[in-house]
Amino acid sequence: MEINKKIKKLLSNEDKRNPLTDQELALKLNVSREKVTVTRQKLNIKSSKERLKPFLVEEIRSIIKKQSNISTRELTKVIQQKGYNASRYLINQEMEKIKSSFHKKAEEIVNKKNESNSQDPFQAVIGYNKTLKPQIQQAKAAVLYPPHGLHTLITGESGVGKSYLARKMFEFVAHEKKIVENKFIVFNCADYADNPQLLYSHLFGHVKGAFTGASKDKDGLLSKANNSILFLDEVHRLPSEGQEMLFNVIDNGKYRRLGETGAEHKVDLMIIAATTEDIESSLLATFRRRIPLIIELPSLKKRTLQEKLDFIKLFIARESKQIKRKIILKYEAVRALLAYTPVNNIGQLESNLKVICAKAYLFFVTEVKSQVEISLDILPSEIRRSFLNESVDREEIRNLLRDDIKVEPALDRNLITSQEKNIYNVTEDIYKYIEEKNQELSGIGIPQEKINTELTFRIEEKISRLFDMTKEDFYKNKNMLKEVIGEEIYNLINEVMVMLQEELPELVLNSQLQYALAIHLDAVWQRIKSGKLIKYPDLEKIKKNHPQNYAVAEEVINFINKRCDITIPRDEIGYITMYLNSVTTSNGQDNDQSEIGIIIISHGMVASSMLKVANYLLGGSKVKAVNMNFDEAPNKVLKKLIALAKKIDHSKGILLLVDMGSLTSFGEIIEEKTGIKTRVIARVDTVMLMGAIRWSKLKDISLDELVDRINRSNSVTLYNKKKEKVLLIYCMTGEGVALKAKEYLIHRLPNLEKEYRIITTSIFDKDIEDYIANIEAEKELVALIGNLRPQSFDPNTFFSIDEIFSEEGLERFKERVGVQEFKQEDIKIDKLIDKNIIFPSLKVNSKDEVITLLAEKLKEKGVVKDGFLDAVKKREEWGVTYIGSGIAIPHADSQYVNYSQAALAIMENSLDWSGYKVEVVCMFAIKDLGVEYFKEFYKILKENIELIKLTKDIAIIKEVLING
Repeated sequence: MEINKKIKKLLSNEDKRNPLTDQELALKLNVSREKVTVTRQKLNIKSSKERLKPFLVEEIRSIIKKQSNISTRELTKVIQQKGYNASRYLINQEMEKIKSSFHKKAEEIVNKKNESNSQDPFQAVIGYNKTLKPQIQQAKAAVLYPPHGLHTLITGESGVGKSYLARKMFEFVAHEKKIVENKFIVFNCADYADNPQLLYSHLFGHVKGAFTGASKDKDGLLSKANNSILFLDEVHRLPSEGQEMLFNVIDNGKYRRLGETGAEHKVDLMIIAATTEDIESSLLATFRRRIPLIIELPSLKKRTLQEKLDFIKLFIARESKQIKRKIILKYEAVRALLAYTPVNNIGQLESNLKVICAKAYLFFVTEVKSQVEISLDILPSEIRRSFLNESVDREEIRNLLRDDIKVEPALDRNLITSQEKNIYNVTEDIYKYIEEKNQELSGIGIPQEKINTELTFRIEEKISRLFDMTKEDFYKNKNMLKEVIGEEIYNLINEVMVMLQEELPELVLNSQLQYALAIHLDAVWQRIKSGKLIKYPDLEKIKKNHPQNYAVAEEVINFINKRCDITIPRDEIGYITMYLNSVTTSNGQDNDQSEIGIIIISHGMVASSMLKVANYLLGGSKVKAVNMNFDEAPNKVLKKLIALAKKIDHSKGILLLVDMGSLTSFGEIIEEKTGIKTRVIARVDTVMLMGAIRWSKLKDISLDELVDRINRSNSVTLYNKKKEKVLLIYCMTGEGVALKAKEYLIHRLPNLEKEYRIITTSIFDKDIEDYIANIEAEKELVALIGNLRPQSFDPNTFFSIDEIFSEEGLERFKERVGVQEFKQEDIKIDKLIDKNIIFPSLKVNSKDEVITLLAEKLKEKGVVKDGFLDAVKKREEWGVTYIGSGIAIPHADSQYVNYSQAALAIMENSLDWSGYKVEVVCMFAIKDLGVEYFKEFYKILKENIELIKLTKDIAIIKEVLING
């Protein structure tokens, strides 16, 4: 019994970090090791290794929580330095068990919360259950881990959403009530990176006298974030000393304020940090090891196209809510946006879309467009060109996107129009388009005949697009169709299909037609209920051109009226006819008779390459390309051309555009063999092909007229005949905007008028295609500037008016026309003066009133941009612009200015200008004006101030300001 007591006594006093082994006990008791082992086991005392393990595990767990990425070697070193007698093997075993236990526990916590939480803030994150699923699982595990969450580092490129994820982590933990203080403290380390003292003061706080200017004690953000979350953005900008100062916070939850040497402050918080940099090179290794969890966010290019489309819709929805109007994203524009990968990821995409929406809204409020519409022509050039990138998955984009997208102001991201809703809304879009477009065009005096022709074409186009959308298996989902339109309409349409198949047997089992008619008739039903009736633009014309389908459509309407005891307007016969045309035309009936058939033929692969470029630039065509191998027999190619000519002949004849050799003789043979009128033009190039495509779309143009136009245009290149160079600037509703654009250009590019004739016009009463064609027949049209690009015009030589007023657009325009901006020595004072913005004897009551008046006049004239007035007022808040002699010169930064100009107001009664008496206000819009010119202008103004104040004659004031 004596040995039992002795063993118990020795073990009760042993070092828990270095427990006594059986051998060590035997030596101390002077007995054999075997006797110690047997006695210990009888006493139910564990071995030294088992006695060590609980303390060792707790120590390892504590270290891993602070340094999750610590290696086994480093951990062993730390453990042994703390006095533990443990092998590297044992430490590694326990470390792996702890890590495995941690991940399992974290996953259980997250899964449990996912099952029970129906209002998870993370569900609003795009990619929640897709691309970002692993990252969100990590984020949830981090914030839910007891007691205060795991410190986390979020990495990724600029603009991938690091700050957004941090905010969602806070919202999630707040929602779960896992924090005491519901506050999210944000600190951007870059804000004070150049002033470490100030940085540490903001972060840790300071005591009185810690540095010059520290007049009292101040708490830092660590104190404010107690019991909550501190987010350190751009943490790589935190100096090494700052990172080291955080060690004690992370390790022990304690810190000292700057300049403090006494007691430490206790803090319980979770730190989330974010960086765009490589953490190996930008953060201290000791700091990295103290952050248990690293979440890496993928770039935008690694997100799915569906997610990218969701981002586009989300950002547009925000802008739609801001302007309180629906925004339409045109199909081609969305396609380009999907192909575009901004350098700064999601953040830049959002920024780009803000600018794009602003442009679209500008076009709307200036009545350039009847709705807020994002079309291809208002996108920046780098986005428009993005669809040319080889890496673009065009097939996936086609599968994802079928038509224009509508975004309503009140829509939440999860409610934004889906593909199904887009398809369902096509019919309603047709009606709305007709109503709005008819009202718009008739309001500006367009003849009804032209309106009808235009609207008929658009109806065909939209119905065709509806059928394109239903080409996949989507339309075969009968349950979805029944859910959308209701069982009553669904059953009715089945009866209609039976009737149609009796009249047109080729429509048997045509699900596309069934789907399209069902959606259309449901929309008709709703319009009848609401009393909104619609006319077909030209019912007699469609009856004449498509008598068989018209008769069948009439039967359909009569059948529905009788079957449902309602009265559907006869105009609906026209719409039903168009739906039938879309199907029967695709089956080989009712070929289009509107265009001349064009075939481009060349040796090698040149023909198809030229056509590809032309179709991209012009938005598509019906031109056919034939490539002739150099060793291919001409007779074989001729047979191919004869067959193709028969297929594409639309009664107007065929134009062959060929490169050289035997191909030039094919026209006569084709005409002889087929009886189809055929013409040939040799030495084709891409420019000629584009001209042929554009002109062939002109109404009523004959084959011979087309050939004549091409030859006349081509003669400029062949014989280098000098033609007058022309720039055309046009506006859809009037000439005012065009004149503003012209004035802007000649101010920025004074030599432009010397080299080019600038034509300005309104096109509300013109066919723009014909108008352009007539100019090109006699002159060289170098560039076109307007509200909307004509469909058949090369976008490389087209400039939207909004684009011209941007620096980027002006640079592209300068490259196109080869004219440079003026040099400062070319500036004349008279360029700064315009009699239309001189106001003698002005009666106003306040400083703000005159500033607003002059800024608005400069804006009306096109001198300044949106935001100029606000910028002038902000400049006034910074410092008064009174300069003596009763003169004030309010102004704004040049970024809000299109070109240099001065607006002048002479007060009838002096004004109070922030304590100064002002009689003359000269508002400067300065773009390219050097300081010396401003001084010269001010000198003349000051020297002649008395004369200027006395006279009411604007001509005299202008003369005085120019010549003194």
